[in-house]
Amino acid sequence: MLGGIAPWLGRKHWGFPRGDLVLAGLACVVAVASVVTGNPNEGPLVVTLPVAVASTLALMWRTRMPVVTVAVILAAGVAQLILAEPTGSLWSLVVSVIAMYSLAAHYTEGMAALVGALMVATILVEEKVSAGQDYLFIILLFGGVWLLGRASRLWRGRVSKAELHQRDLALLAVSDERVRIARELHDIVAHSLSVIAVQADAAGAALEKDPARAREPLRVIHETARSSLGEIRDMLNLLRADDEETRPAPGLDAISDLLASAKDAGLTVESKIQLNGHVIQPVVDLAAYRILQEALTNVARHAGPVHVTVTMEAAEHSLDLSVENDAGPAPRKVASAGVGLLGIRERVSLLGGRLDTGITAGGGFRLAARLPLDGRAP
Repeated sequence: MLGGIAPWLGRKHWGFPRGDLVLAGLACVVAVASVVTGNPNEGPLVVTLPVAVASTLALMWRTRMPVVTVAVILAAGVAQLILAEPTGSLWSLVVSVIAMYSLAAHYTEGMAALVGALMVATILVEEKVSAGQDYLFIILLFGGVWLLGRASRLWRGRVSKAELHQRDLALLAVSDERVRIARELHDIVAHSLSVIAVQADAAGAALEKDPARAREPLRVIHETARSSLGEIRDMLNLLRADDEETRPAPGLDAISDLLASAKDAGLTVESKIQLNGHVIQPVVDLAAYRILQEALTNVARHAGPVHVTVTMEAAEHSLDLSVENDAGPAPRKVASAGVGLLGIRERVSLLGGRLDTGITAGGGFRLAARLPLDGRAP
């Protein structure tokens, strides 16, 4: 029930929150009733009634512009002090307390302190003129209310910052997940399309001379496409949080298939794999597979059918991976967003590893990555 009332009170009419309008209306009813019944009797109605109405209705401005509320209340109090008896009713004290709280809760500290001091000083002067003795009570009451208003402002500020921080964290998490998904899709699709493109060219050439020889390239295209669709389907199933069983993510145990796929793309691959029985964490296993996959894809796309040397060795604390290719016959012009190497760098960085790339002395290209075996970034 309270959860439904708060939004209703927060809605605005004529630029004023409903809560402030309701508060001002209730205070006005109480003040007018007090003045009309003469309880207490503070002078002629021609003076006290306008003062009561103005002082209470000024609460409509308490959150929109608290200084207006304070100014109207002080002006009304001074007018009644001059033209009639000083205000001494309970409703006038409550209205002044609400005005002080609103002032401290909605203005900066300097503005709130300046106007608050002016308000207290005016009330003390009224107390002095009316021969009152409650100076200490006035200072303690309004000083305490001012501090309460400042505490409320500070608390609201912290809540707002916490909400903004949580929203920023959520946006960052979504952004990181999008990057991760994009990186996975790029690695899957780019490698598969490279193989399919090479085999499609081979099948097209074979169809012109010897149609029977086109069967093998078409078989490779078929298997590559089915494998890629399976990986993409598994990724989509995970994103949808389905309960269906999915194949495990590819890792180093699938390197032989990956190298065979690279040969289907036209590369001459020489490999030296030495894991030496070390236990490799799944996150490192997947990263190493994807790095090798993307490196081989880049060679096929940019250098063409050249000789490639793949070396992988597991040491006590790290997994060293290198891919080095010979210079191609001529640089290839490919339509690419240039995110392959960036994706590799992101994978290595997320694991706290190191990546070195550069042109070799023979004009080829070498990529070397070192990944920590425990898969924990520093």
